[in-house]
Amino acid sequence: MLTNIHLKNFRGFKDTAVGPLKRVNLIVGQNNTGKTGLLEALVLLLAEPPNASRLPILFRSAGTDWNENFWNWICYNKDPKNAVEIRGKLDKFPEFGVWLGIMGLVRPPDIGPGLGNLGNMASCALGQRVILKTSVFSTRPTIPTEDAIKYNRIVLRRKKSQVETLLKEVEPRLQEIETLQTGREPLLYADVGLNEMIPVTQMGQGFNRLLDIYSEIVAAESKVLLIDEIENGLHYSVLPTIWKGLFNAAKEMDVQIFATTHSWECVLAADTAAREESEYNLNLIRLDRVSDNIKATIIDKDALNSAKELHWEMR
Repeated sequence: MLTNIHLKNFRGFKDTAVGPLKRVNLIVGQNNTGKTGLLEALVLLLAEPPNASRLPILFRSAGTDWNENFWNWICYNKDPKNAVEIRGKLDKFPEFGVWLGIMGLVRPPDIGPGLGNLGNMASCALGQRVILKTSVFSTRPTIPTEDAIKYNRIVLRRKKSQVETLLKEVEPRLQEIETLQTGREPLLYADVGLNEMIPVTQMGQGFNRLLDIYSEIVAAESKVLLIDEIENGLHYSVLPTIWKGLFNAAKEMDVQIFATTHSWECVLAADTAAREESEYNLNLIRLDRVSDNIKATIIDKDALNSAKELHWEMR
């Protein structure tokens, strides 16, 4: 499990340490304080290079010119002399990281194996390269046919009932989910007690988002989940149940979660779910712009409790 990260010259992070980290890390802060940027840094740090090269479209829309609209901007202040360093620390392992700089303008340090090119960036490893299978969830809707294929992996691994049990907490009418092909493509259908099973696409964005997250935890064997705006499409009343399911799934499947949110209800729901566990395993990471840098403040169990009692603004 990742215990600390350190960002240098990455986007608005001039020199920022984040940690210590926990099993579930909820990232808050005002607009344009680097919440999604922190998720992007984790992709570059942990994901395999082919996946990292798709970073311009994982969370944002970079148009067709990825170099101009994305890669040129990951150096602090868009200055190519500000080479990017992203370092991390795992339990019982030495520090590791990645280095990125504009090709032709900054010479990479002569350390670690090369990682290939990301757009017009040169990259290499800092220390022993560590790759953890990482799954990304943006705010964009999922693709129904891909959801059906993913769910088939759930069935093959005999984990179907586990996912359905988690989803029944959100949709009590749910009896089962099946992959069916009634037209040209396979789709997921849900039995909610009507005369016919209905397409899962008709169950609402929140239900589909949770189905995607739970399926990824159970089937993909990912070790890190990166979720942007986790409350997107979800009614505040189901957030406590959702967080309870995420904490249980993260513990059982040995998964670490990093999620962003703008919702105070989401923070409260995550805190409630964490307090029901035998060990409190939630960090609230508050990002703030301070002068020319972004500061990360860890709000632990006691500090969050005080914030609730005194009605402090934590988002």
